[in-house]
Amino acid sequence: MRTIYEAKKFVLDNYDKSVVIKVFGIRNKNELIKGRISECYRNVFVVDSDKFKRSFSYKDVLLGTIKFIVK
Repeated sequence: MRTIYEAKKFVLDNYDKSVVIKVFGIRNKNELIKGRISECYRNVFVVDSDKFKRSFSYKDVLLGTIKFIVK
């Protein structure tokens, strides 16, 4: 992906699908989140897991801070 619009389109194409998101944190602390994309807004989208909701920006997708695995 090269632009923020492509990242947003990728998220919108996978709206309401099951996803696994790998979050690359600081100091090699990675996190796996299993859920579905439940809400999409102008600057952020929300992943709804069984236990919690977590929001991410489209910039995270573009910069590679998070990685998607679509099921």
